[in-house]
Amino acid sequence: MSEDTKKIAEKEIHNTLRFCNFFIRNVGLSFVDEIPTTYFKKIFVLGYFVAALSLILLILIGEHAYIIYIFHNLVSLEQLIGSNLHIIGYGIISFGKLLTLWYKKNTFRQVVKELADIWPVAETNAKAVAIKNSSLKSLRSIEILYVFLNVIGVSFYTLTPVALHIYRLTRGIPTDLGYVWQLYYPFDQTKPVVHELVYMYEIFAGMACVSCMLGCDVFFITMASHISMLLRILQVKITSIGTPDGDKLVRESLDCYDEIVAVVKIHQRLIRYGNDLEDAFAVVNLINVLLSSVDICCVMFTIVFLDPVMEVSSKFFLGAALTQMGIVCWYADDIFTTSLGVSDAVYESGWYNCDIRSRRALLLMLERSQRPLYFTALKFSPITLNTYRSILTTSYSYFTLLYTAYRQN
Repeated sequence: MSEDTKKIAEKEIHNTLRFCNFFIRNVGLSFVDEIPTTYFKKIFVLGYFVAALSLILLILIGEHAYIIYIFHNLVSLEQLIGSNLHIIGYGIISFGKLLTLWYKKNTFRQVVKELADIWPVAETNAKAVAIKNSSLKSLRSIEILYVFLNVIGVSFYTLTPVALHIYRLTRGIPTDLGYVWQLYYPFDQTKPVVHELVYMYEIFAGMACVSCMLGCDVFFITMASHISMLLRILQVKITSIGTPDGDKLVRESLDCYDEIVAVVKIHQRLIRYGNDLEDAFAVVNLINVLLSSVDICCVMFTIVFLDPVMEVSSKFFLGAALTQMGIVCWYADDIFTTSLGVSDAVYESGWYNCDIRSRRALLLMLERSQRPLYFTALKFSPITLNTYRSILTTSYSYFTLLYTAYRQN
């Protein structure tokens, strides 16, 4: 690949990572921007990361302290669930994703850089071009939907107390500003100036959580989508091996060995990229699977039975939670099926027209491709669409259990 072609490839890849880069910049990270070289820039970026880490860590401590406090006071079930219990799960997942982004930043940057070497820039095959265009268009639509649900959700959580406060002031009703989240503070946060400062802290902490969630998830689905797209294009190339153009008959065995070696190298690269993502996100995926059912159950219970004031915010949170786990399972399942499709492509190629050496190379590729790529929840189980179905079923079971307990009180 020439330097000009590689630059075009890098530009296209970076363009697909615009949403991801925007949000992870907010926490002092980037897999696209140049690495800071000056002392001032390094301190500035490190300060951004430390600030985001501190905000999320403090909000997690405050949320857990509040839960312990209400447990100590023997509150009712509706008070426990109504204490934004689902927000704790969101905060834990965000914190885990921030650590993942930071710990694997060099790996992610390297994968993004190396992906340009096999990016289909000057593709001439009509099927491959259609696959690329369809994949990029679908990816952008999903990214916009997911970002919209998360951003609008946190905006409603942030602005609803302000809107209610202004409304009550205009109607002459005694009121106070309230808070964004329900946290425990080791000081009196109701004092005039302290109250406003606490409210601003909760706004920035919420923004940091959303930035971590979106930055990590959008990067995951973008890279998974690219690997899946490249596997599909690879299948097109494999299918064409040993196949003559038009109606031309093959009168002697074809030497396709060099062509096969080229696709094998691409396949090996894609396997490595998939394994790098799996290693990086295994812990986060486990946290997602374990907490998603509880989060979805709690926010559904809040919407149906509890806080009508925050109902719109909770509905956006529910949409974000369903979409977040749904797209992770969708792209994980897509990687699983497309990696298995490579073996089908080998079988559908013109292997019978190739010489003995080429057939042996194809046979080795066939055997390797029958071991699919897949993402796991810390190696416990593969993540597929069946995982998403299981999460939804478990959430409904938890919800019916809470519903029964609530009605009996």
